[in-house]
Amino acid sequence: MKRKEFLRTGMILLFFSVLFVPVAGALTQSTGQPDSQRYVIQENVKIISPLRMHIAYVGRTQQARMDGVITYIDGISGGTGTTGLRQIQEDYLTAAFPVPMMHTVEEITTAREEMQRQSILFTDETNIQMVKFNGNFTDMRSSTEAALRPVEESFSCLRYASWLASQATRSRVFNQSSERRTAILEDLSLHGLDVTYPKDLSSQIDEQQAELESALLQNRDGVLLSINSGLKVLKQQFRSTVEVYRMNLQAQMKAAEWTP
Repeated sequence: MKRKEFLRTGMILLFFSVLFVPVAGALTQSTGQPDSQRYVIQENVKIISPLRMHIAYVGRTQQARMDGVITYIDGISGGTGTTGLRQIQEDYLTAAFPVPMMHTVEEITTAREEMQRQSILFTDETNIQMVKFNGNFTDMRSSTEAALRPVEESFSCLRYASWLASQATRSRVFNQSSERRTAILEDLSLHGLDVTYPKDLSSQIDEQQAELESALLQNRDGVLLSINSGLKVLKQQFRSTVEVYRMNLQAQMKAAEWTP
């Protein structure tokens, strides 16, 4: 129990603490909507640009940390312990992608809170895999630092803001997600399972990601949150369905082993 608590504490410090982005002092109350208490970032590039860039930098460094953890868990698990981590990293980056196009504190705060939430999920999943595969926190930290070092040595908020807004970055993440889902479906299909339903969910996810890309390119700020919410629901449905399929498959295999 002490070891588990130590791992969780260390991971929380490693991931969660970097995500508190100060926005106080960069705000002014909007007078255009008297019936609400909505706030907007001042229309001053000296205010809004640093805020976006800082979150972009946080997103880039957090991705590097996650890459380091995934590399380590891959090593100690023989490649079997990182499915959940990769899914959470994908969700984290999906939440971060719209930030360069955001203009209000409400939008940026929502994105930041989702990034924080995904970091906590990543922390919890890492802790589970570390305990399951008897991982060493010092070794994992070394892997994380090795992945983070090139990012910190080439520090540039402007560069990372561009990275976050890059269509190539988003396409790579989306394509990797689609490839992982396809591989999962192919594996289930090889075991004789009917994957029609999860395959349809996967197709819907791909369509939503295409819509997200279009909204980002066209600066359609109003639809980004809706699309991200839809993606979250579809991905959860896909993952839950796959988990049920796998549990049923394991049950069938155990039943076959005990057949006289």
